[in-house]
Amino acid sequence: MFIKLADKFGYNPMVHNSQKEEILNYSGRLRYDTIGELINKLKNKVSSISIKLAVYKKLLLIMIESLENILKYNETFDSNSYIRTHFTQKFIIEKNNEKYFLTSTNVVLNSDIPKLKSKINQVNNLDNDGLKDLYKSTITDGQFTHKGGAGLGFIEMAKISTEKIQYNFETIDNKYSSYELTIVINEDYYNNNK
Repeated sequence: MFIKLADKFGYNPMVHNSQKEEILNYSGRLRYDTIGELINKLKNKVSSISIKLAVYKKLLLIMIESLENILKYNETFDSNSYIRTHFTQKFIIEKNNEKYFLTSTNVVLNSDIPKLKSKINQVNNLDNDGLKDLYKSTITDGQFTHKGGAGLGFIEMAKISTEKIQYNFETIDNKYSSYELTIVINEDYYNNNK
């Protein structure tokens, strides 16, 4: 999948550099208690690899947002045994030099893809001030549902990410696609600016 992301977004050092380090890798059915376990795993890993506190907080925020998005969205597929058994939810944190790549993968409805693309492209085209304005207008416009849906998660991720949000959809069939989202955090940015 990173090769496809590289094709879409340009050079990706994850493809060309074998120096990447896996920080966290989860594959399986996601539940709320799983999120807690993964947070603890990240915390334990961080203490052994000397990550600055500012960067750790950003990793944690993106991780929680990504995992909660997967969890909420995949309630749609709880009764679909084919999807549950053939398409595993995944979350990976990898490091290459000063960059952390947080990648989540899950199944989405094809009918939701245009809305997802629109929200991601919208935040990718905004600077920090634009993201702040969009956040304020989003929280005041009353477009929330019990599953979210207002796009606040993408806004939060875009505010934290030091690069554009990367995404890819691979069609499974006429109803479903596999959806991969990658957020990049450059620790040099947060070490030098925070």
